[in-house]
Amino acid sequence: MMSITIKNTVEGSVDARWPKPKVVQWLETGAIPALAGLWFPDWVGGYLTPGAGAIARFAFPPVLTYVGAVILFVACAQGVKHMGIHYRGVLSGGASAIFFAALSLVTHFLIPSDPVRYIAVTVGATVLALFSGTLFFWFTIAKVAEITTEARTYATAKAVGVLGIAALTSGLASPVLLLAGSDEWGILLRFSVVFTTFAFAFCRYGVHCYKTQKSIGASFAVPPDEQFWV
Repeated sequence: MMSITIKNTVEGSVDARWPKPKVVQWLETGAIPALAGLWFPDWVGGYLTPGAGAIARFAFPPVLTYVGAVILFVACAQGVKHMGIHYRGVLSGGASAIFFAALSLVTHFLIPSDPVRYIAVTVGATVLALFSGTLFFWFTIAKVAEITTEARTYATAKAVGVLGIAALTSGLASPVLLLAGSDEWGILLRFSVVFTTFAFAFCRYGVHCYKTQKSIGASFAVPPDEQFWV
């Protein structure tokens, strides 16, 4: 007697992600303020010379970078939407970035009440916000590397990861030295911004890798939930 196999079906729907050209457009747009805002205005210099006038003169923390990061976050989330752990990593990193960015803005306005303490908290929150932004980009590039199995994208993901950790380490050491009364805290904060700048620059190259990839890899170290771009 012939057996009949019945295919199981699951009801429901999955929201379609944006087409790749739109994702690339948002990534390229967001990269401009994200990079420029790290240096213009000189938010680090403002915190190195605290005072009533200095706090009012510049946009502290790097709000322009935060705006760019939000654009990048939306694009990254759409680029790897529903793609397993990488998508969840992007969402977690984005949520963390938004939280610490908001915290840095709040504590910034508390600086006049206790300059040393609140500059330390603001700087720490800013560093964590920047690292979280680097993190959700890393998850995106890592997914592109997994799907395309391209050596250049793997190398880019590694560079972003190493630079992100270096920026985090240097950045978090900065407020610790500030609270300890050391004048070297500003140097470490500058190093953190430099590392973050290079990390974001490699992220921008990761966008180029994503934009120009033509094929999907034949094998996967960890099977992704979905193995295609639209």
